[in-house]
Amino acid sequence: MIRFLFFLVCLLLGAPLVSSAQRAASPAPTLQPSFFATYAYLTYDILDKASGPTPIAAKGVGGTLTLNPNGTYQKHLTLAANGTAMPFDQTGRFAFTGDQITFSYTDKKGQPRTDQGSFRLRNNLLTLIIQGFPAGNYSTYTLRAQ
Repeated sequence: MIRFLFFLVCLLLGAPLVSSAQRAASPAPTLQPSFFATYAYLTYDILDKASGPTPIAAKGVGGTLTLNPNGTYQKHLTLAANGTAMPFDQTGRFAFTGDQITFSYTDKKGQPRTDQGSFRLRNNLLTLIIQGFPAGNYSTYTLRAQ
């Protein structure tokens, strides 16, 4: 009889522990799309306040931007101008904090450059808004993850 009571007490004391442990277990996390991917350029708009208050859409936008987990990137942007495709290739490093991003690279003259701006990634669409010169000008890129 004492064994039975001991067994019953253990069951009653152990039952709340099991249910609280079960309640503490969280469901397996769902995977979100990675920020680190290759993106295809869809649009490129430039706001040059000297030309007016409305951004100007570049024509014949194409190419890719690859953002690697190690902080490096490769940009292969093409634009149509005067009946030809103009390539803009660039490699360098990027960093981001919150919704702010920087791209550091060496320009065609061998000088170090850094472009700063913000980004938003929603539904595999990456929007980059890069500050221009003079202050107040900017470029907006829209890209889709491939």
